[in-house]
Amino acid sequence: MRYLGELYKRQYIARQWLCAHLFGLRRVLRGMPKREGLRGAPERVLVVMAGLIGDTVMSTPVLIEAKRIWPKAEIVLLGGAINCELLRGSPMLTAVKEASANPFSLRGRRQVSELVEWIRRQNFDIGIILLGDQFAYALAQSGIPVRVGVHEHVLEPTLTHAYDIGSPRTWGPRERLNSLRCLGFEMRDVAPMLWVDDAARESAATQLARLGLSRKSPYAILHPFGSSRRQWWPFAKVAEVAETLWGHGVMPVVIGIPEVRRHVSGLPTDKVVNAVGELDIRELLGAIDTARIVISTDSGPFHIGGALGRPLIGLFRARRPEHGQRYVKSQVIFGHNAECEARCAWDSCRLDSCAQMASLSSEEVISAVDGALECLKS
Repeated sequence: MRYLGELYKRQYIARQWLCAHLFGLRRVLRGMPKREGLRGAPERVLVVMAGLIGDTVMSTPVLIEAKRIWPKAEIVLLGGAINCELLRGSPMLTAVKEASANPFSLRGRRQVSELVEWIRRQNFDIGIILLGDQFAYALAQSGIPVRVGVHEHVLEPTLTHAYDIGSPRTWGPRERLNSLRCLGFEMRDVAPMLWVDDAARESAATQLARLGLSRKSPYAILHPFGSSRRQWWPFAKVAEVAETLWGHGVMPVVIGIPEVRRHVSGLPTDKVVNAVGELDIRELLGAIDTARIVISTDSGPFHIGGALGRPLIGLFRARRPEHGQRYVKSQVIFGHNAECEARCAWDSCRLDSCAQMASLSSEEVISAVDGALECLKS
């Protein structure tokens, strides 16, 4: 299976390379200019965000700054289902459009053709790719005159402007703002932000009440999982932290995607609300927005909590510290393991789960929880 996966990856990249260079050749043969500039302020802007929750949150300053420099422009988001739901409430956006297929999917050619035609009909003046570099060719096919994307990607020949994000490991909001700097604009350093409406808060409260949380009870969000197993904090330690929260009069609410339900066991059901797999993305926003404190690994809920200004306790690997200080109200605890530092790659672990995460003690987290809750009382 590993070899099949590698084979698929290679042909995926090869098809991107071929499309990019054929596009460049056609442009030369037709005498088309390689680079077009903006002709005045754009009326319609397409922003592509198709990626992980945390990356989406860190890219929101681009929406804020785009609306500042083009206040009259209609800004439309193109992204995956989660990206669209996460940002649907943004006052910066005129509309959202869900992309139902990967532009280089072997099975989704019809959906991709329909997407390209939809983009063409919208008459966008500019397309800015923040997450989802694979959409560059679709934007070029649709005829958007100004197309902004990441420098040194295989599809860069289909772009008119490219920006640098530095290291894939360390990029953050400032680097994504280069997507507007490369067009000649001065950018402010803007913190990531999310927007939650009353309907999302009410829906979250209703769901949590159904699961046993009193509407008047203060609660904390506990998220020990992540998009990969190497981000997980051992679940055996979660119960100890939950007991501490309950002792403070704060009900722990454990969250996670439906796929991790089978890993939830051993929690004191009378002292914990098990919301794993029970909240959609808008309800998750509402739940985090009204939580007393958020305790999370380096994952989507950590970034959501930071963007919503909630007090945060982050559970991080020392091998991946880069996002720990992104948010003002965050306190990050790092797990250490000397062998991991010497032998593991930054984006992979030899052990399942990560030895650095396993080394992060419940006592350290409990101490941080005690301090954070005392601060909230003062």
